[in-house]
Order: sequence, then C-alpha cells, then structure tokens
Amino acid sequence: MAKRHRWAVELLAPQRGESVLEIGCGHGIATGLVLAAGADVVAVDRSGKMVEACIKRNAGLGRLTAFESEFETLDLGTFDAAFAVNVDFTRHEDRGWASAFRKTVKLGGRIVLVLEAPGIRTAERFALTAAAGLAGVGFEVDTLLGEGMVAVQGVRRDASPGQSRG
Repeated sequence: MAKRHRWAVELLAPQRGESVLEIGCGHGIATGLVLAAGADVVAVDRSGKMVEACIKRNAGLGRLTAFESEFETLDLGTFDAAFAVNVDFTRHEDRGWASAFRKTVKLGGRIVLVLEAPGIRTAERFALTAAAGLAGVGFEVDTLLGEGMVAVQGVRRDASPGQSRG
C-alpha cells in the first residue's frame, strides 16, 4: 500500500457512518481504508476497469457504491467528506471541479486532495491552484507537504454561492 493512500485517509479521518465520496478510486486501496473506518463510500473513476478492480478488492468490507463517470458531471447529493488521491484536477482544462466539490460536500464537510508530486514545482503548482480553486468556492483550506507528496485539505464554510468573503 502506497504512503499516499494512507496519508490521504489519515488526513480525511473518516468516521463510522459518514458518507464519503472518492474521486478517481483506481484499484480501491484508499477506498478499503475508508470502509475499514466504518464510513459508507461512493467511489467514482473514469475507467470502468478501475471501478471493477475497486469493487472486487473491497467486496464485503462495507457499504460501497462504485461506478464509471466523470466527477464534474455527477449529481450525487451531498457527502460528509470527499477525497482524491493522485487526481490532478488543476493540470487539465477546468471542467468545474471546484464547483462540483462545493455542490457535493455538505456545509462543514471536509475535503482532502493528495498528489504524489515528482518535483517541487509540480507540488507547488498543484497546491496553489487547488487551494485557490477551493477557497474560491467557499472552502477554508490548508496545504501540507509530505514525503514526496502534497495535500490540500479544506472544510466547506460558505453557505451560499457567490457570497462575498470580506
């Protein structure tokens, strides 16, 4: 198990009974850690093959719903927390990822984005861009550096879109 998965779940601190959304579930390594903590997980990945691997790996571990989709186009309701490991939303054309997280994470809910960065420039770009994107839609954010990794974590504080933050 990679350090990035453990670190992301440690920062997320899932609690029994919480609803958690994972974007880019891959093989389901982090999914299993969240399920083991007693949270219910909805896992999404753009690859059907990865979704199948996630379901197979985590069969019987808890309440898991997993499917193939683009995160930004979904309307799944709201979650207590959301996270992504090695999904660099900031690297591609902005498809509304920050607004999608705002719509998906409950007021007071948590978000953790972890990227295993090959270099300090990549880590810095990711941290600054992700933090600015989330802060711009009402999250109180913080960035952390780990061993070859960077994390952006936040709590949704803004109750209304477009609310001025003086």
